[in-house]
Amino acid sequence: MLTSLRRIFSSTSGSTLDLRWKKRGGWLGRSLVDTVPAAPRKKEIEAIARATNELGAQRLAVEYGEVGGTRKPNGVRCTSQCGDLFAWLVQRRKPDTVVEFGSAFGVSGMYFAAGLDAIRHGDLYSFEINREWADIAERNIRSVSERLTLTRGAFEDQVAAIVLGTIDLAFVDAIHTYDFVMRQFDVLRPRMTSGGIIIFDDIDFKRPNARMAEAWEEIASKDNVMGAVEIWNRLGVVEVS
Repeated sequence: MLTSLRRIFSSTSGSTLDLRWKKRGGWLGRSLVDTVPAAPRKKEIEAIARATNELGAQRLAVEYGEVGGTRKPNGVRCTSQCGDLFAWLVQRRKPDTVVEFGSAFGVSGMYFAAGLDAIRHGDLYSFEINREWADIAERNIRSVSERLTLTRGAFEDQVAAIVLGTIDLAFVDAIHTYDFVMRQFDVLRPRMTSGGIIIFDDIDFKRPNARMAEAWEEIASKDNVMGAVEIWNRLGVVEVS
């Protein structure tokens, strides 16, 4: 078990994608490959992630509804395989604007930022409701790139004032419930460029009443979604028209 976790979090090779298509259209259908190379600066990012996990459990924001709840950084981070995919998408799509919510402890943000730095183009806007987590995330991401604006607050409350243009690539990884995700998609969708990519994390989240699978199925089936694919039964990725 420990060896398996180390492989998931710390592999410095590229990653094989387990793709399950729901709609094979648009750029996604033409361009998404079965394997992606290791992200730029992957060893450095994983070393920072390991050091962050050694900080121990950190308090959850009250919005999660768990009084006294905590999480260890490794419990909420993206895997290194997801990081490879994120950096690959950035390098292939060359977005002006990448948005993620929430930041957690900054691992996914470091991978997005590494991709942006590699192409010397674009900016990352990250949103995190937990101020203590946001401090750690900002420090981590800025150690990789200065192409960052980190906002301490909810995406849906702050995006209009922070992200003034359209969004090319978005990562939805905040509170994993049907109501939150659908609300965030409704706010996000009109701000996306045509052909924009939205990534949803933890579509397999099974906490009672979370209904994440239902949210993913509803979004993937929408008429304005050209391409939709499940990856590792964890990520849901769509391209919007």
